[in-house]
Amino acid sequence: MKNVNLVLCLHLHQPPGNFPAVVDQIVRETYRPVLEVIRRHPGVSVNLHVSGVLLEMLAERHADLVTQLRDLAATGRLEMMTGGFYEPVLVEWSEEDRDGQLAMMAAWLKSRLGAEPSGAWLAEGVWGPSLCGSFGRAGIQYAAVDGSFFLQAGITPAKLNGHYVTDQAGDLLTVFPTCPDLARLIPHASWDELSGHLRRIANRGEDITLTLAANLEAWPSLPGGLAAYLDTLFTKIEESSGWIHTLTGRAQMARQAPKGRVALPPGTPAELGGWSLPGSARREFFRERAHLGQRYDAARILPFFRGGSWASFRVRYGEVNLIYRKNLMLGRKLRARGKSPRTRAIQEKLWRAQSSTVLWHGTRGGLHLPHLREAVWKDLMQAEAELREGQTDTELLREDFNADGQLEISAAHPGLTLLVAPHQGGCCLELGVPSLGRNLGNVLTRRDEGINSAPPAVVDWYERNLFQDHFFARGTSVEQLMSGSYPELGDFILQPFQLKQMRQTGSRVTLELCRDGGLYRMGLRQPCQLDKVYAIDASGGLVEVSYQLTNTGALPLEAVFASEPTYGTRKILPVYGHLTSAPGEKPVTSTHPA
Repeated sequence: MKNVNLVLCLHLHQPPGNFPAVVDQIVRETYRPVLEVIRRHPGVSVNLHVSGVLLEMLAERHADLVTQLRDLAATGRLEMMTGGFYEPVLVEWSEEDRDGQLAMMAAWLKSRLGAEPSGAWLAEGVWGPSLCGSFGRAGIQYAAVDGSFFLQAGITPAKLNGHYVTDQAGDLLTVFPTCPDLARLIPHASWDELSGHLRRIANRGEDITLTLAANLEAWPSLPGGLAAYLDTLFTKIEESSGWIHTLTGRAQMARQAPKGRVALPPGTPAELGGWSLPGSARREFFRERAHLGQRYDAARILPFFRGGSWASFRVRYGEVNLIYRKNLMLGRKLRARGKSPRTRAIQEKLWRAQSSTVLWHGTRGGLHLPHLREAVWKDLMQAEAELREGQTDTELLREDFNADGQLEISAAHPGLTLLVAPHQGGCCLELGVPSLGRNLGNVLTRRDEGINSAPPAVVDWYERNLFQDHFFARGTSVEQLMSGSYPELGDFILQPFQLKQMRQTGSRVTLELCRDGGLYRMGLRQPCQLDKVYAIDASGGLVEVSYQLTNTGALPLEAVFASEPTYGTRKILPVYGHLTSAPGEKPVTSTHPA
């Protein structure tokens, strides 16, 4: 019987903006006990990745844990892994951002922990071949990569061990395939089941190394807690040291040659790929995946059953796309200024806003947590305020800012930022107050998330944005408005408005939009024209939105008009008024200061 070698990669992370009290509780209940368990088991080698965000939190509030990490790293049996400092999905960002985040992490680990990492942790498990160059420039030699990508590349399950070499454009990288069986057994199975599995592998008579990449934050609640489980596991491993060995990634590379070359496809782990799909598709994906899982040959088929990609979250959630595009735009502006201590401080805000946690949603948390979205927007708003410091005139641009193939209008000033989409009902996608670090348009549309077997009772039929224009019947209740169950009489929401005029004088901007639309009642269309004017005084922090409704038909109009200012203040502030307009009457005007 041969030995079995284990490369155990453990991951700890907290997102920017998480509540300090929550972090303190997790430190007390998990992080501190886990480090103590590692210290108590000198016979176990571990690869540990702690995100830069969490390292900063520990240095500020629990400095003794940083000292413990340094002491453990000095023993050589704890190898610190690296990655983007603020836990970005690196393949989504520019090479400049990748290089900067990796360099920042390496510098922190070197200066504070005395560690020079050679292995990388992939945020959310997202892989792309372009990382070969990014990691190569950073001096990173290897990465732990989801085993399903190796199976998709034609590596058989029996060969899903050791390490391989992959490359792109001449840049080589060693890749460790994670073992699906280890991920299934740890922490869910008993030691007898786990050791039985490892013994069967050892009986093959081969020199085999298996890699586990475990996000400890995602582990289920365990009897006695996570640290107690690890304590038992490590004790059993030490008791089995005659045939089970643990290695750092660096040690594995030194002891064994690569098993061969592999060309890994870009991708997202299966669970994440399924979550990135729209609600009905998500339900169908997981239903069919479960059916396939019942087949006798499921292990052979399932790796090829894939959902969407990480980028699919940007398509599914306009809120994610807006954050992403804003960061890219500000990054381009910043790079145009060159490097300096001041631009470095701005750059770090943009990097922090690249944290992956808020840019996706699975079964809980992430994008759906308002305090995490607020933290990202705070960094973006503050970065923009510092970039525009000293600017007196409002910058007025008409470009495709959110990559939807349509032109939006941006009005940007240190005191106020607006992004208006004429083609999307003339709504306001962003209303930023840089001095407050707030985007008042930071709201989340209610969607069918596809988590339960049936769609939720309440979903929005349009994306929630500022200043969308509703027409509904008299007698419509607040409950109907909240549930979206009222009949929409107008054809203005999500429909294109014409840009009549766009002018800028100093910090003041005026946008005049118009739509020839109609109201629909009892199968009859009653034509009307809605004029919508954004009057912006950026230096004074004032946005005034005024409306004129003109009855262009032959019959009187009767409806309730409601402009929807869904401010991101965790409260909905409805503003609406009843209107009647006979043919030829003076148009109704409604004004909303924001």
